[in-house]
Amino acid sequence: MRGFSAATVREDAARDARLLSLIAIGTRGDARHIDQTLDRLTDQATDHAHLRSHR
Repeated sequence: MRGFSAATVREDAARDARLLSLIAIGTRGDARHIDQTLDRLTDQATDHAHLRSHR
């Protein structure tokens, strides 16, 4: 139970960090940086989903 809880906390923290990064980039108004970040996050999400399907 503790391991699951710790994993959940880490996953939530990583999601919050990504959201904060997107907000910071969005407030700067540079669309190129937003597109690059979204592409990187999409690639990471795809990789993460792929890894989960093999467990």
